[in-house]
Amino acid sequence: MLLLFASIEIAFFLANLQKFPEGGYITLFISSVYFFIMYSVYTGRKISNRFTKFVDLGRYVNQINELSNDDAIPRFSTHLIYLTKANNRHEVEEKIIKSIFAKNPKRADVYWFVHIHRTNEPYTLTYDVSELIDDKVIKISIHVGFRVQPRTELYFKRIIQELVQNKELNLHTRPDGSTKYNNEPDFKFVVIEKFLSVENEFALREGIILNAYFQLKYLGLSDEKAFGLDKCDVVIEHVPLVYQPITKIELKRAISREIK
Repeated sequence: MLLLFASIEIAFFLANLQKFPEGGYITLFISSVYFFIMYSVYTGRKISNRFTKFVDLGRYVNQINELSNDDAIPRFSTHLIYLTKANNRHEVEEKIIKSIFAKNPKRADVYWFVHIHRTNEPYTLTYDVSELIDDKVIKISIHVGFRVQPRTELYFKRIIQELVQNKELNLHTRPDGSTKYNNEPDFKFVVIEKFLSVENEFALREGIILNAYFQLKYLGLSDEKAFGLDKCDVVIEHVPLVYQPITKIELKRAISREIK
């Protein structure tokens, strides 16, 4: 069978070889570019996922609760929402924990961790809620069918309304999530994007592939549009990806001469 199909393919190739000088090289060029793009996206995503570390959210809930009640730190938002890829209900990415506590800690009344789960059913749209600390640290998994356009912010606001109406969420808020001091709910969605750090030292192949991947990602659909978020409620944070750190730095201090 192998010889049969190999013979057919070789014969077909030889029959069309004469068309190559007449423009067949254009097809070959386009297919090469397409292959390079697909290979860069696949390899770059694989490398990026390799550096994605998940941690147990339960280990940090006491620190998050303490931060939320610390009046010495300015409030960043009433509802602080992170989009997470973690399937496990008690896990989030390590970069999310760093985003909350690193540099300027983000104080909020409620910390939400939202996971969008794409299902194989075409029109699924359900959700489940897991509260690690009552009215303080909450994780939501939204199950979206592959034929449903994700509108994460709209779904989240609807979930807030249901939780308040069912008295499962007690924040002294109105049914729409607002307060008497604020006519509109105070939401902040934090989207964390990776970029290639200048501290990397690549081999030629890795440098070309990763630079192509991040450039294509920049030209492609942004996360805020892909998840259906309004720009006014989104905060973009950039996290450096250090894949191959520089090991040799020949930096010497110059000997200065004192002027007498």
